[in-house]
Amino acid sequence: MKVVAIAPYYGLKEIIQAVINEIEDIVVEVVIGDLEEGVRLAKEAELNGADIIISRGGTAELIQKEVKIPVVEIEVSAYDLLRIFTLIRDSTEKKAIVGFKNVIESALTISNLLEVEVSAYTIEYEEDVMPKLLQLQKEGYQIIIGDTITVRNAEAIGLNGLLLTSGRESVIKAFEEAVKIKQVYTPITTKELIPKTILDQHDTAIIVMDKKLHIFYKNKFAESLYKDVVRRDMDKWVQEVFENGEFRTLAESEGNLLLVSAYLLYFDKEEYACLELSLHENREGNKQKGIQVISPLHEVPLHSMNWFSAKNNLMKDTITKAKAFSLQNENVWIFGELGAGKERLAYLIHLSSERSSTPLLIIDCELTDSDDWSELLGSERNGDGIISNNTEGTVYLKKIEKLALADQKALLEYVQQVASHPRLIISSREKIKQQVDQGEFLYDLYLTLSTLKLMLPPLRERKEDIERLVKLFINKFNYDYGKEIAGIRVGALEVLQNHVWSRNVDELMQVMKEVILIAEGPFINKKEIENVLVKYQAPFNFDSTIPLKGTLKDIELAIIKRVFEEENKNHSRTANRLGINRSTLWRKLKDE
Repeated sequence: MKVVAIAPYYGLKEIIQAVINEIEDIVVEVVIGDLEEGVRLAKEAELNGADIIISRGGTAELIQKEVKIPVVEIEVSAYDLLRIFTLIRDSTEKKAIVGFKNVIESALTISNLLEVEVSAYTIEYEEDVMPKLLQLQKEGYQIIIGDTITVRNAEAIGLNGLLLTSGRESVIKAFEEAVKIKQVYTPITTKELIPKTILDQHDTAIIVMDKKLHIFYKNKFAESLYKDVVRRDMDKWVQEVFENGEFRTLAESEGNLLLVSAYLLYFDKEEYACLELSLHENREGNKQKGIQVISPLHEVPLHSMNWFSAKNNLMKDTITKAKAFSLQNENVWIFGELGAGKERLAYLIHLSSERSSTPLLIIDCELTDSDDWSELLGSERNGDGIISNNTEGTVYLKKIEKLALADQKALLEYVQQVASHPRLIISSREKIKQQVDQGEFLYDLYLTLSTLKLMLPPLRERKEDIERLVKLFINKFNYDYGKEIAGIRVGALEVLQNHVWSRNVDELMQVMKEVILIAEGPFINKKEIENVLVKYQAPFNFDSTIPLKGTLKDIELAIIKRVFEEENKNHSRTANRLGINRSTLWRKLKDE
């Protein structure tokens, strides 16, 4: 028996792989695909001789309508629902679960038993998701529970999404059902595939589509690239061509940058859209460094928006300003420490703007050199570079303080001379102001790019948000690794809240990832947190600059002054690191 299991998310694939290692006499192929992509994979599997499809939730329901072979659903069990409701039961925010009928009915039963206030809304088709979420947003809902597509769309409009994940028991039950079906079912003979040989040897993918969005032709290179390019993106590009005659944009395929050029083609008295997609390489023929493309809404990384659910007033103020700034077309400069979430804030600004349906091009200035910038900006700054392929979108320049002076001048020239260019979001650490004062960073470029400014507070100044972030990471890593963690003990949470996070939210996320991978029970305990945190304690380096002669008071003062300097003379950070209060620190520094 040949079974194809279509997992809507990676963590479920991991659970399925673990289960099939224990099953005999079944050939199982496991692939990842959600909703429409899952349907495409199911149709392909049917043509290739699969006997049974196994999938989950809304993806399984859609597949059942499109294939003739049996489809077995991996259910969202009562325990799966119990786990997610336990995670949110103490939250005071307005909550809703949005999904297909098969999930909603069980969810209502469990939420009533636990006395968790959760509104439930049933959808029938993928296109129903976004209108329902927009309605819930207007009604004041803040937490949305659902499948992958529901959570992606929720986070794209700034809501907090929590994924419903299926556990091992549900997967085992699905395979048992598949075995029963096989015993009484004779699969329908599938149609033979008629292979088409395309002799085009171009290293550019060429795809021709008609007005009904049917693919009329694709060459050999397009065949290999087609699966990696989101079909909804292609349809959007084609519609743009038929409306405007031509179109340029950017995309990404397996980590490679794609330059997309589209134009009208006339053949046999009919009008077609021709897409040309080429992989961009630098002059040496290598993959371009430090460049990433985030495609429109459906490609937003899961949980990226949840970082900006806050109780802290400083963080709330930053989020409010960011959303207000997103409505403008002016450049935005984000200041913040290492790991504070500057890149995710750039996502938020882009996705809240009118440019959200266009790509976000991310350029890491630390990884790009002058040759890279020449290709990014184009020859003589005339708008024919990579950046100008994303004119209607957003470009995010991260770590701009690492940009060489010559490249700063080239960027300033581009911004001043090219009439039509993307919106720019820039991020740096606070020391950029010192670089400007010392002539290491161009004042005119700083002035031009910092039209609007945002300060992202470090995690130590928003400790009241740590509990929310921890719950976010529990849900994220349950999803990523097929874990079934339901929450965290109070003592364990207190350890996290008292820790000094030198790399801010990035470090908290790394710690939670390691903890969740080793956690043995449904609730993370204090010991598990402490075991992981040991290697994150920053040992003080007693080098020759610390005098070990003199009185104990002299040595103590030298240590305090050293830490004070390392923390850029920030009293709060220094006091936290030394484990003393600010008044004690102030007195000791004053008495020197």
